[in-house]
Amino acid sequence: MTANAHPRILLVEDNPGDVRYIRELLRDAVSFERRAPGESRFDGDPEDAPGPEETVVHESRLADGLDRLDDADVDVVLLDLDLPDSSGLDTLTTLLDHDDGVPVVVLTGLRDRDAGVRALREGAEEFLVKDEINPGLLVRSIHHAIERREHRREQQRYEALIEESTDVNAIVAPDGTFEYVTPSADHVLGYQPSALEGENAFAYVHPDDRVAVREEFDRLLADEDHRATVDVRFRAADGDWVVLNVRGRNLLDDPAVDGFVVYSRDVTDQREYERRLAAQRERLAALNQLNGVVHGVTAAVIDQSSRAEIERIACERLAESDAYEFAWIGEADAESREVAVRASAGTDGYLEDVSVTTDPDDPEGEGPTGRAIRSGEVHVVRDVHRDADFEPWRDAPEEYGFQSSAAIPIRHEGTTYGVLNVYADRPDAFREQERDVVEHLGRLVGHAIAAAERKQALMSDTVVELELRVAGATDALGVSETPEGPLELSRTIPLGDERFLVYGTVDDEEFSTLEAMAESVPYWESVERVGEHVDGARFELRVDSPPMMTAVASRGGSVERVLVEGDDIRMTVHLPEDVEVRDVVEVVRDHYDGAEAIARRQVAAREDRSERLADVWADELTDRQRTVVETAFFAGFFEWPRATSGEEVADRLDIAGATFSQHLRAAERKVFAKLVGADPDQTDPGE
Repeated sequence: MTANAHPRILLVEDNPGDVRYIRELLRDAVSFERRAPGESRFDGDPEDAPGPEETVVHESRLADGLDRLDDADVDVVLLDLDLPDSSGLDTLTTLLDHDDGVPVVVLTGLRDRDAGVRALREGAEEFLVKDEINPGLLVRSIHHAIERREHRREQQRYEALIEESTDVNAIVAPDGTFEYVTPSADHVLGYQPSALEGENAFAYVHPDDRVAVREEFDRLLADEDHRATVDVRFRAADGDWVVLNVRGRNLLDDPAVDGFVVYSRDVTDQREYERRLAAQRERLAALNQLNGVVHGVTAAVIDQSSRAEIERIACERLAESDAYEFAWIGEADAESREVAVRASAGTDGYLEDVSVTTDPDDPEGEGPTGRAIRSGEVHVVRDVHRDADFEPWRDAPEEYGFQSSAAIPIRHEGTTYGVLNVYADRPDAFREQERDVVEHLGRLVGHAIAAAERKQALMSDTVVELELRVAGATDALGVSETPEGPLELSRTIPLGDERFLVYGTVDDEEFSTLEAMAESVPYWESVERVGEHVDGARFELRVDSPPMMTAVASRGGSVERVLVEGDDIRMTVHLPEDVEVRDVVEVVRDHYDGAEAIARRQVAAREDRSERLADVWADELTDRQRTVVETAFFAGFFEWPRATSGEEVADRLDIAGATFSQHLRAAERKVFAKLVGADPDQTDPGE
């Protein structure tokens, strides 16, 4: 109802005479405006005020009155309890059940005064005896009913707000005792106000917060103009800590208060959100820095030619970033299981104070480094002060200023070269994306090391040639039989992703046995005859993740030759000089029981490929073959699209097209055979 509006009255009365009487009383009223206490709702001339015809609607049945309540905006109901479709207090309770927000003034007869009293207990705001009503009494009763209902509604709203509020307000005595606590303490803290009143507030404050709270309290006591503000952890009834933002005022001089007024708001969720947001921002900054480190390491290691340089650069870039304190790379000794340091940056004596192993029975082997080496997976310590696995090094974090660490395996194609250890001064670092990035960094460094060792093996003047023997070929390969004649795998070509093409020879009559082996050996995908050889059939074997070849290739080596003869397997492996041969032998034994190294020697690396090409051009091509190649080259035969066809080159040389193709293919075969280190006479016996 607006401020200047008159009350809209619903009169529910079945007696026509009483209806006329009520309307006349309202018409005779001097002022029919609705008033709040002490003010008028109608500011104009009372003569201009609307009459009862405009403000009163009438229904003679309760059901019709309820419909009118639904359809019209009604400020008050004048209700006769005895109606054609309802009688007694049921009339009132039915109406209030239908709409408990509208104030009701009950109209009774002279003899029903007791019914009016009972109606007040049931929820009516007023009751009037019809024979005693006069205009002034009627208007006052209507106004009082409306105002009383509004006052009660405001009180209910206030109580609901207080009880459901996240604010807990209190009056605290100078000695810290609760003198008054608002009802919202039950909702926020789980205490009835009476349970807190008389208690000392400081007893409920977290021990770590009491000093700050006491300082603010003392300032309030000393300075009545001070406005205290502090976050405090307050023990709730269930034992949990609720974070309250507390504001206080000194109102000791106010007789109505005579104490400190404390306004407390539950900010537990807000502070937790702020903490998570700050941690998220911190992790995002660290992640951005880490991505920068990864890019920097990627760019820096591309041009590095040795494993030592790659490891040094990775540690330095991590230690130089703002996100991390220091980093080091360790490698385990196969016999002692002790982890030796290969590279470090920013450690400042830390590595001299600690020792690490991979022995699971040793406490120093149960830390992140030992676990990462054994499992090949990233291991993170989110809180070095609490993680039980970090117990052997518990004193180090205080001295060296870190709170979390990660051990990242440096791996490539199934081989673990070592573990990169990174330390942060942030608790709970290396989560989610950050963990993924450092794991990627470990793979990147592993790939760079493998590439450097392969490059070193190709450029080195000498290599280690290791000859191994595996007894029991059928058991080792998991097949029922092997060819009776020799089966030789003479060239292995890596395709990436641990897949290889292998070329070799077998007796022509034994090719079907080779096909049967391909069905049984799990990492042999397919075998296909690709030509003839002086000693039998040439074949191409596709393999996926062969344990021996993968292990050797990951160490920068190559499997030069595999010979299956009888029930023995003999393998010739070339390795870089700095590779631990013992490690390679152990890897082979992990996959093939009974494997043994029967020879180790230093051999000259293959001669420079440019020298090979020069030799074949000068010594192995015939004059006619050189003429054909040179003419074809300068005539544009090798361009794409071709500037000159083979027939046109043949015409220039005055030879047949078939002769041109024969000379060209023979020259190409000799050049490429020399380039890849093969014998051209054995690859094509028809030439």
